[in-house]
Amino acid sequence: MTSKWGKRLLSLGAVALGILADYLTKLLAVARLKGEDPVPFLRGVLRFSYVENPGAAWGMLANHRWVFMVFSAVAIAAIVVYLVRRDPPLLLCISLSLILSGGIGNMIDRTFRGVVVDFIEFYLFPFPVFNVADCLVVVGAGLLILWLIRDTVREQKKKKENAKTEETDRGDQP
Repeated sequence: MTSKWGKRLLSLGAVALGILADYLTKLLAVARLKGEDPVPFLRGVLRFSYVENPGAAWGMLANHRWVFMVFSAVAIAAIVVYLVRRDPPLLLCISLSLILSGGIGNMIDRTFRGVVVDFIEFYLFPFPVFNVADCLVVVGAGLLILWLIRDTVREQKKKKENAKTEETDRGDQP
């Protein structure tokens, strides 16, 4: 089992690496892709295309960046407070750290560029162009769902075991 401070250090490292990876890839996208034709990566499946997204996925709520900034700031603050005040299990800690780093990465774009730079495009099927921060949020959310399922299953097993113990205890009494 990882110590509380070990998890905090791991969390801080994951957040810092996630923000750095997102920031550097967006710098590359601006420098190499802006104003250029899409660059195929896996022909027929994946390419790099420069897109400035003023909204959320699929450009929803375009030009309402303050909505995203307020929501992101509240979510970021809540995650930071939770990670600092609590000692969450390792999987929960990692999932929240990934969500946090992705949220901060896109918040940096909204704050300093006014838009989010997206550049990863699946064109095998219709899907919005996205970035590393989006990947971090999605992977973090997936891990969070996995943790929630695992935790729920553990709680249910615990309740069943406690119920069996209580039945056994009552059955042994005269």
